[in-house]
Formats: sequence, C-alpha cells, structure tokens
Amino acid sequence: MTQAEIRAFENAGRTTAVWSGESYDGTTHYADVAKALIPASLILAIATGLLIALL
Repeated sequence: MTQAEIRAFENAGRTTAVWSGESYDGTTHYADVAKALIPASLILAIATGLLIALL
C-alpha cells in the first residue's frame, strides 16, 4: 500500500457531515424534529428533578 492510499483511507474516515434540516425531497421537517425533542426534554426534566430531590 502506498503512502497516497494510506492518506486517502485516513481522510475518508474524517469526512464531516452537516445536517441541514432538509430531507431528500427538499422540504424541511421541523415537526419531526419537535416530535423527537419533546420526549428527550421530558426525560431530561425528570432526571433533573430526581437529581434535585437527592440533594
């Protein structure tokens, strides 16, 4: 394996992906994001409440 091939493999593992909020059909799905964040925020609120209760 050459040095160039090694560099290519190393760089392939470091690609950055940024989620733009748009799906492949071009529409933005904010409702889907909100549906995912609501249960997550409830879980965090319950965990925070339990930690405060322990104090």
